[in-house]
Parts: sequence; structure tokens; C-alpha cells
Amino acid sequence: MSNFFTIISFLKKTNFNNLQGDIIYTQILNSIKPSDEERKELLGFSDKLRNIILDYAKEKDVTIDCRLVGSMAKKTSLINKADFDIFMTFPLDYSEEELKEYGLEFGQHCIDVVGGESEKRYASHPYITGLIDGFEVDFVPCYNIKDASELKSAVDRTILHTDYVQSHLTDEEADQVLLLKKFMSSINTYGANYKVSGFSGYLCELLILEYHTFENVINAAANNWHNRFEIDLEDYGTCSNYKDPLIVIDPVDKNRNVAAALSMQKFSEFIVASRNYLKNPCDDYFEDKTINTSIDEITEEFNKRQTKCYVLSFNVPKLPTDVIYPQVNKTMNSLEKVSKMYDFRLLEKGYYISSDNIAHIILEYEVDELSNVKIHHGPLVQDANNSINFKNKYSNAYIHNNKWISLTNRKYVTVDDMITNIFKKENMSILKLGKNIKEEILNEYFFEKVTEYIKTGNNEDLSNIYMHLYPNFKLER
Repeated sequence: MSNFFTIISFLKKTNFNNLQGDIIYTQILNSIKPSDEERKELLGFSDKLRNIILDYAKEKDVTIDCRLVGSMAKKTSLINKADFDIFMTFPLDYSEEELKEYGLEFGQHCIDVVGGESEKRYASHPYITGLIDGFEVDFVPCYNIKDASELKSAVDRTILHTDYVQSHLTDEEADQVLLLKKFMSSINTYGANYKVSGFSGYLCELLILEYHTFENVINAAANNWHNRFEIDLEDYGTCSNYKDPLIVIDPVDKNRNVAAALSMQKFSEFIVASRNYLKNPCDDYFEDKTINTSIDEITEEFNKRQTKCYVLSFNVPKLPTDVIYPQVNKTMNSLEKVSKMYDFRLLEKGYYISSDNIAHIILEYEVDELSNVKIHHGPLVQDANNSINFKNKYSNAYIHNNKWISLTNRKYVTVDDMITNIFKKENMSILKLGKNIKEEILNEYFFEKVTEYIKTGNNEDLSNIYMHLYPNFKLER
């Protein structure tokens, strides 16, 4: 009888538009949700790794627990997107050095035993990632905290997050999380890393806990969300501490906004995509939208714009996404600032890092060639002393209304000259470059008009330039 009331309660919270909508969602779930058998195999794989670590820790006389956390543990992992986050929890009386040392040792031991490949990475502290049987597995040491007051590093919260979601999210709601994740992924707003600056998996889970169904989230976003929109599941009352586009207080830590990494851009894109979906609720929104374009189509669009678009390309070191993307972004913003300094105004800009580890910064200028001279404004005529100094400095100075002005030669007349000169070693101090990027640019870079850049016909490059031209492409079907 209790199961009957659970189902009735869920249906009351559900806001499906019609029965056909429900059938569509069932079909979509069948294509995005791991089967019970697949999930059983994946959990068995996880248990095998955990037991290797626990046995080794026992040999070493080290007290730890070992848990699977993340979306796999919470039943919110999309098919073929299984993430294995195995957390080794240490007692609070272990030092941070012991935690780091044992964490790396135990993770490496497990990877060695199963014949995987390992890589050392960094978050709040070092951890080991293994490529095992085609799966990427993170082995992360943390403290076995019971609440946020015991927090020693950011990763410690993950155990609390897993416990909270497991104790609050029903199986039906876990399915709704899958729908939300897939929708967000298809419109490119899913992922809290710097590359996307979108919605994290945990944030998706909390949104379903707040609204209960995928459609309810979509309706809320389309009709109610606004800048600094607040969600506080545990009624902590700490929303006023934040000024982010979306404020979702972490139910396990009242002093954290789970949506802090969400950019205004991705917040706005999700709202618009939600409105578009409500106008046309079709299953195409749960599939990646393919870009079909050509050199001729892109060239024609730039010809219509009559802008001057260039692409700056350079190698980047193989560093984690959240390390290298901010550095490329910083470089792009510095180029915009310097361009403006020399009177070359950017209409639009963007960047991407291609699969061959090359950064491409797109700079679309209104014009790329200026006159030889520009007006240099001087003092007011009534300012006698500065008027004399200005006239002495600029022999061609003359009066315009109540001010002195002169015509001065520009330092750079073309964008190409500007880029060529500011990327010389002796001039690069004018730019603010990412610390891992300067040497790469000094070593080699390419600066091409976009029409030349796309002539290779590389699909990855064509797709990214297309998205520069049509940034709303993925938001509608």
C-alpha cells in the first residue's frame, strides 16, 4: 500500500503536458538510462576496486573506508557516461600529509593490480586517476566528516553530497535527473568545468529535489527564473550572501552556493532553451544537434557581415581543462583590451581548444585598417600653462571649440601590424597572458583571416566557426 501512495504522490508533483509527453519521456529514458544489468556490472567493477584498496589498507594497518560516490552511486549516471569516483575516507586525526601520501599510494596500488594506466592530478590536493578497462576512475583521498563544520578541504563535501542525494532522491526523481542532464548536455549547458561554466551534476540533482520533475524545472526556468534566483532546500536563509545568477544553497553546507560556477551566459541559454522546448517539446532536444556547414556557407556569412575576422592559433600545454581554459580566456580578453587601446574595436570574440591541443582565439573586428592619423585631445583653452605645453609638444595643434587638439600618427594602422608587433618578445609585456601560454606563443603562432583559416576544411574548425556565427544554434530544434 505504501508503494501505491508513493506513486500517487509522485504523479501529483508531475507536470507532464499530456500522455504523449509521458510516452516520449519513457522512450528517451530507455535510450539514456543504463539497464539494471549494466548497472549491476558497473557496481561490481567498482566493488572490485574498492576491495583491492581496503585489503591493501588493512595490510598497511591504515584505517580507512572506501566508497563509490558521484552519479554512479546516486543512480543519476547517463548511459556510457559512467564516472567512477572512489573516495578513500580517512579519520580526522590523520595529518594532511598522511592523507596525501596514503591516498596516492593506495590508488596507484589498485591501478597496478588491475593493469591500468595512471595519471596524477590535482584538486584540493593530489589524487590519482586510472584508465581501467576503458573506464576513467578517480581515486580521491578525503576526510571522513559527518557535517560541514568538520570540513578540511572542498573534496570532503562529496561524501555528504552523496549521502544527501541518496537519502532524498527517489528512483523516479533519479530518472528525471537523467532527462535534465541529457537536455542540458544537448544544448551545451551541462558541466561545471571552466570550459562550459554550466550546471553541475549535483546542481541538476538539487533542481529535481526542488521541482521533482524535468518538466517542472523547464517550466520554472522558462517562466520564473531571473537574475539572482534563489533556491534553499533546507531553508538556511543564506541566499543573500551571494550575487550569482542562480543561487542554490548547498543542503549540506549553508555557506556554499552550488551554482557558483554557472555563468550568466549558460544561465540565460538554459532559460531560452527551456522556453523554446515548451513551444516545441520534441525528443530532438535530447539528442546532440549536428552542425552541417561548408566553407562556402561560412565565407558567405562573413561577406554579408562585412566584418574583418581573424583566428589566432597556438599550441597549449597538456594541462587540466580548468587550468588551461582560464589562461586562454585571459589571453583573449587581453587582446580585446589592447585592440581597443589602438582603436581596433571587436564586434565579437571567442575561443576553443581543438582536439590536437591547439588554442584558437576568434577576433572579429568591425574594421582591420585605420587612417594614418587620429585626433589627440589636449587641454581647455582657458588652461594657459597646459595650453602652452601642449602647443610646444604638438606643432600642428589647433583650437576646436574650447579645446586644443592635434592630429597624431597612429602606432598601428592595420590589425596585422598590431598583432605582429605586440607578440614580439620585447613588446609582450603589454599583454596579460596565461602563465603557461607565453612561451608557446613566442615559440610559434599563426594569425590568419578566417576565410584563409577555414580553407583546410577541417570539420572541427568549421563547426566552431559556425557556432561563432550562430551562437543560438543548439538552443532550438
